[in-house]
Amino acid sequence: MLRKVTLSIDEVEADDILAEDIFSEYRLLAKRDLVLTERIIALLKLRKVEELSVYLPSESVRIVYDLGAQRTREYEDIFAPLIEKKEEIDEYKEAVNNLFMTTLENVVHELRYGQILKSIQDTSYVRSIFELILEEKHRYDLLMRLREWDEYSFVHSFDVFVLGTIFARHLGLTDIETLARGYLFHDIGKVFIPQEILNLKRKLSEDEFEIVKMHTTKGFELLVENGEEDIAYLARDHHERFAGKGYPNQLCADEMSEGVQLLQIIDVYSAMTSKRVYHTGYGATDALAVLYRDRHLYNEKFMHKFVECLGIYPVNSVVLLSDYRRAQVELVYDLFPTLPKVKLLDEQTSMNLPLNYSVKIVEMFDYRADSFEEIFNLFVEQLIRCDEKNLRVHFNKLIDHLHPKEIVLKIFLPAFRILRLLTREIQTDMTKYRNSINILKKLLEEQLNVLYMDYQHDQTTVLVVETSLRENFFVKLVQSILYIDKIVPFFINPGDNQRITQLMEHCEVNVAYFIEDELTMEKRVRPMREGTFLYYSLNDIEELLVSLVGMSMKRFSFEEKMQERLFTKLKS
Repeated sequence: MLRKVTLSIDEVEADDILAEDIFSEYRLLAKRDLVLTERIIALLKLRKVEELSVYLPSESVRIVYDLGAQRTREYEDIFAPLIEKKEEIDEYKEAVNNLFMTTLENVVHELRYGQILKSIQDTSYVRSIFELILEEKHRYDLLMRLREWDEYSFVHSFDVFVLGTIFARHLGLTDIETLARGYLFHDIGKVFIPQEILNLKRKLSEDEFEIVKMHTTKGFELLVENGEEDIAYLARDHHERFAGKGYPNQLCADEMSEGVQLLQIIDVYSAMTSKRVYHTGYGATDALAVLYRDRHLYNEKFMHKFVECLGIYPVNSVVLLSDYRRAQVELVYDLFPTLPKVKLLDEQTSMNLPLNYSVKIVEMFDYRADSFEEIFNLFVEQLIRCDEKNLRVHFNKLIDHLHPKEIVLKIFLPAFRILRLLTREIQTDMTKYRNSINILKKLLEEQLNVLYMDYQHDQTTVLVVETSLRENFFVKLVQSILYIDKIVPFFINPGDNQRITQLMEHCEVNVAYFIEDELTMEKRVRPMREGTFLYYSLNDIEELLVSLVGMSMKRFSFEEKMQERLFTKLKS
C-alpha cells in the first residue's frame, strides 16, 4: 500500500512517484504522478526545490523522514495560541487578487512559459498591472461577464494578458499598461457568440466560423460603449494578418501598430498551447513551428524576439550559444524545454545543453521550416512501418489549417497511391500493406466524424453497397468526398430494386450508384423508369480515386467525376 509523504530533495530517489504538482514562484515545474529520474532530481535542485511529496510503500524505512508529519506536530503547539481575529480587509481587492492567483495557476507551466515569469519580480509586476487595470469596477464586471459566458475565453484572455505584458516589456514598448489592458479584453466580443458554437468539440464549419469572426467587431463596439476607446482597436484587429490575409478588414502590415502585431503572435501561441475540449494543446516547440511555417503572416522580427523571451527554441531553429558557437536545435525535451539537444554546425556534433546553464542559447538567427512535402514523406515513412504513434504527430502537422478537401486530396489519396505502388511494383509484404491501410482507414474514419458534424449538407445521394463492403477503405474515401461536397450518402443493400427506387424518389435523385466487390455483369448502366442505376467495381473506384491525386481543390462534383469515369470506360 502506498502512502504520501513529504521528503527533502536529498531524500528523494530515482523511480519515486510525485504525489503533488511542483510549483516554483507560481510556475508549474512538474505534474503529479511523474516518475522521477536522476536528471529530473538534479534539475529540481537547480531550481531551488527543497522538498516534495512522493508516494512510498507503507513499510518503507524512509517514511521516518516525512517532513509533513513532523511539521504537523510542531505547528499544533506553536501556532494554536497565536490565532487572533483577522483584521478587516478590502473584499474587492481580495477578490481581484484571488482571481489573479487562481487563474495564474491554470496557465503558467514551464512547458508553455519557458523563461517567462521565471522570477517573483516578474510575477509581482504582472499582478500590479492586473490590479491597476481592475481598479475600475466596470472592467471587473466586463471580465466576469466573459468568464461566466465562456470559461475558456476568459482563461485564454488572461493568458494572453500575462504573456503579452511580459513580451511588450521585453521589446521595450511604451505605455505597457494600456496595451496590457487591451490584451486582457482582446476577446471580449466572445460574449456575443452562441455558447453552443464556443463549446463545440470539433473544428468549426464555414458558416460557424463566419459567426465566430464577428467577435472582433462586436468586441470593438462593446469596449467603445464602456469607455475603453483607447484599446478597442486591439479587439478588432487581433485576427488581422500581414498582406491583408486576416479579418475583419484585411489590413496590411503598415496599417497595424506594433502592439497589434505583438498580440497576433501571442494570441495564436496561447490558443495552440492551451487545452481545449477538442484537443489537448500543442507543445511549445510545435506551436512555434506552426507560427514559423506561416511566418509571412506575422512580424518575423517579433517572432524571433518572442522565442528568445520564452527561451524555448523550436526544432530546426538556428541559434547562437553563449560560447559563440552556432548550432541548430535538434530535439526539445518535454520536461526541459529550455535545455534542448543541439547540433554544433561547425563541428557537426550533437550535445545536450548542460543543466547548470554554463552554455545556453543567447540568440536565434533563423528557422529552417520543414516543408509540407518533407513532413508528408515522414508521415508515409511511419505509415509503411505501421508506427501509428509517430505518424499521428506528422499527420496532425499536415492537416493543420488544411481545408477538408485538401486533407483527402493531399494526404489520404497520395499516401494510398504510394502504398499501392510499393505493393504492386516492389512487392511489399501484403500483411504490412493491409496493416498500413487499416491505420490510414482509422485516420480517415476520425476525419469522417468531423466532416459529418462540420457540414450542413445540401443534397443527398444513394449508394447501393453490401453492408460488408461499407468498411472498405475506398468506400470510406468516397463517403468523405461526398461529405466535402455537402452531399449525404444514403447506404442501402442491393437486391430490392423497389426499395432502391423509393429511396431515390424520397431523396429526389435520378441516379443510384452500385459499388460491388467485382462486377459479374457486363452491363454497367441500367435505365429504370424512376432513374438510372450505375455499377462500379471496387477496382473502378480505386482507379477513380487515384486519378484525383494532385487535382486542385477548386470546386468539383465528385458525382460528376464518377459518371464521367464510367462513361469514358464504356466508350473505350
